[in-house]
Amino acid sequence: MTLAFPTIDDYRARLQRLQAAIRENGFDAFALSSFDNHRYLGGVDGIASVRPVWVVVPANGDPRFVSPRIEAPEIRQQSWIPVAEEWIEWVEDGVARSAIEALVRQLEPLGPSARIGIDYDATSASALEALRSILGADHISDAAPIVREVRKVKDQATIDVVRRSADIAVHQFNASVALAAPGVHEWEVVRASRDAGIDRAAFWWDDDVEHSPLIPGIHVLASGPDRSSRAHAVGAGRELSDGDVLQLCYCGRPFFGHGICFDRPVRIGGKPFSDDVLRVVRAARSAQEAAIELVRPGVTTGELHDAAIRAIEAEGITSALRHRTGRGIGLSDPEWPEIKAGDPTVLEPGMLIALEPGVYVDGVAGARFGDTFLVTDDGYEALTPLDLGRSF
Repeated sequence: MTLAFPTIDDYRARLQRLQAAIRENGFDAFALSSFDNHRYLGGVDGIASVRPVWVVVPANGDPRFVSPRIEAPEIRQQSWIPVAEEWIEWVEDGVARSAIEALVRQLEPLGPSARIGIDYDATSASALEALRSILGADHISDAAPIVREVRKVKDQATIDVVRRSADIAVHQFNASVALAAPGVHEWEVVRASRDAGIDRAAFWWDDDVEHSPLIPGIHVLASGPDRSSRAHAVGAGRELSDGDVLQLCYCGRPFFGHGICFDRPVRIGGKPFSDDVLRVVRAARSAQEAAIELVRPGVTTGELHDAAIRAIEAEGITSALRHRTGRGIGLSDPEWPEIKAGDPTVLEPGMLIALEPGVYVDGVAGARFGDTFLVTDDGYEALTPLDLGRSF
């Protein structure tokens, strides 16, 4: 299979879809501060996020970045979208001294009655208040739901990048399993996983001088009856024991900021799981399999959740949840939609979703099987290998 990176044509097509939604919803422009949106529209990757960056997308015309001067060279190198306004943190004639001042300079030409959409889910409350104060509260609205809808069905470029993320997760899993044994510490398994992930990401980048293969963030990983049942414990100093359940999670963004879901419980050593632990693991596997059976266009995400819950309850386990059944996969973590009770989102071809229902019993074990799926015209394609790590 030939995989492609996003091209200028892909980015322009995304821009056109977003601009059509801006016009349809009666806005004059969006000002987006989310780095996920910067990557989606402009291909910007690996920019430090300590200072605000905005991309201004008018209803018609060309987009432009508003950037602190320190990041402007990186954005100009990586993106087809120009930096139209820089801001600084010292005094220089004619240059804005804050992100808000610089952004307002780009928005004011739209006129005093312009309606501006802001991605509230990524913008600080102080920034929103400042924009309301300067531009008028009646002229600022939340753009996040509109952007989510535009990004809901993935283009082929996104799918190809997520396939790379899936490939990296498999390498991480195999490295983790190869090392995990009685006497090994959780953090040592994390190190093996990260090294394997970095090596594989470097393979995909093929010595690209502008992109780093380093995998950011924490590594969710936990072993034993107490830690595994907490769902989101991170790899720490516990020493693995014979017969432990080790819950491995690769639900990060290992490549080009694109997410993945791949989770498996693993048995440590040669000692079999106890009956209580085995019941938890079987319930988690059954829950995911029940949800998978329903994946096809026209089914709601709430129905997927309900199917998983019924499977867990069929094992005689109740009150064992720590999180939703799944989520969208893409650039945000989590990506919309959320697969949870009552969610009305209808599956469509081209959506990427994660199914990762978990079962957690305090003092016994926690387990979840998680995988990434592409919704197709008549069902689904699993982007992560369903058979890998499924036996226990």
